[in-house]
Formats: sequence, structure tokens, C-alpha cells
Amino acid sequence: MEKYCRNYTDTDISDIVKKIEIRNREFKDLKEKLETYFKFEITDYIISDILDCENYNHVCLMINLAVINNRISLENGVILKNELKQLFQINDIFDKFNKDNFIIEKINKQIKC
Repeated sequence: MEKYCRNYTDTDISDIVKKIEIRNREFKDLKEKLETYFKFEITDYIISDILDCENYNHVCLMINLAVINNRISLENGVILKNELKQLFQINDIFDKFNKDNFIIEKINKQIKC
């Protein structure tokens, strides 16, 4: 590890660690909220693609991949595609996911019920 980090300062390394911690927290929070809302498990690579601001078409392809690999059922895949479109205010298949557009109020209402 020291071999790879010798060109970086302690500040650089601590900044990278902070970014990783923030990303991990965002990942955990989003996964938890979406799984609570949908009431089924969502594979990690779908959550990662949403956080990476991939476009809707790409995420749908990843959902198809999850269905083919038996990670989620076909029914849950269809539900996930349709609901993600509404929750993230997606209008076109090439719109990118933006966590700022995420409708947290709808999720919170669903969780409380």
C-alpha cells in the first residue's frame, strides 16, 4: 500500500478516505430506502449505477441483467423500472439519474404506512 500512496500527501489520502466514506453512506442510505419502499432486495450494481448518475436506459439494462441472473424476479424488475422512473422524475430513456431529483417525500410516506 505504501508503494502506491507515496506520491500522495496525507491530506490527499484523507480527502480520498472522506469521499469513500461519503459514497458508502450514500449507497447504504439509498439502498435501504429503496428496498424499504419496494419491499424486495435490489442488487448492489443497480444502486451503484443510480449513484453514478447513469442514464435510465443503462439502469434498465442492469435490471434486465439482474432478472436474467435470478437476482430479482421478472415482476420486481418491471416494478423497479416503472417506479424508478417516477421516483427520480425521468422523462426520457436517456435522462440521467440525479439524486437531487429523488422524491424522498414519497418514499417517507410509503415507509410510514
